[in-house]
Amino acid sequence: MEEIVTISSFFPLVLIIMLRKKRIIKPGAKTTTKKKVSVTPTAMEYINLFNTCVIKKEKIAQVDKIIDDKIVANRSRYEQISLLVRGGNSNSGLFGNNPLFQPSNPFYKWFTPTSRLLSGSLVSNNYILKQPSFKRGDGSILRQSNFTDNSDKFGLNRDPFSVGFFNSSSVPWYFIACVHYMECGFSFKKHLHNGDPLTGYTVHVPAHRPKVGHAPPFTFEESAVDAIKLMKYDQVTNWSLPYILLKLEGYNGFGYNRKGIKSPYLWSFSNHYTKGKYVKDGVFDANAVSTQMGAAVILKRMEERGLITIPRN
Repeated sequence: MEEIVTISSFFPLVLIIMLRKKRIIKPGAKTTTKKKVSVTPTAMEYINLFNTCVIKKEKIAQVDKIIDDKIVANRSRYEQISLLVRGGNSNSGLFGNNPLFQPSNPFYKWFTPTSRLLSGSLVSNNYILKQPSFKRGDGSILRQSNFTDNSDKFGLNRDPFSVGFFNSSSVPWYFIACVHYMECGFSFKKHLHNGDPLTGYTVHVPAHRPKVGHAPPFTFEESAVDAIKLMKYDQVTNWSLPYILLKLEGYNGFGYNRKGIKSPYLWSFSNHYTKGKYVKDGVFDANAVSTQMGAAVILKRMEERGLITIPRN
């Protein structure tokens, strides 16, 4: 009798263990798996956001000032960086056997006020000028331009304002400008990689850049080319609006989408953003408001003013 009582007292425990080991699924029952929700907007979502973006009226003047003073004013430098990325950066590359990067005479100064190409044609600071022209926000005149000779060995004598000059394989100058804003606050004394000073190698990720064959200090141009190639942007063949916005947002991450907020790094100063900001790494403040204008807002305003046209696909 004592053995029977002992065995029966453990029977419920044995039954529980067996049920735990074996999952019982009723016939016809549907099994569901949780789908991972993407925090990256789709191409169509980016296009819709851009098309419906409305810059706040009280911010338009501030945005225009940045565009005129920091972006349009330095357009030639951003274009030249794109040309360097496109043409390569070896010592025997674009201009004979002289080193392409020389801190004492940086590339962007070779076109100021006049310079002569290998073909013999003269080039002025905004190249050889011709009509039509338009007035910049700062009052200076910027004319549509072209080189005078027919040689085009490196694509340097094409009209920089024509559709074909910055083709699908060239990094758009306005993309470089936006990255410069986000990473360096438009300072030409910092690495495009991450905003570290050009007086030394980068310290933050990516560290110990650029790889250009000489010790610090570095020019902004040579470091910028290194940064663009490190990110493999020289291999991109389709610089459409969704891709540009994706890469710009990716510089600061997609954490805002997890919070149900449009990233201020793109949409600050517009109807798409009100408040909410990561005040430091991993720390989100729902009431903090970004004081930095969004990169997409800059591009939107530049399109509105007819300064650029970004392909949608």
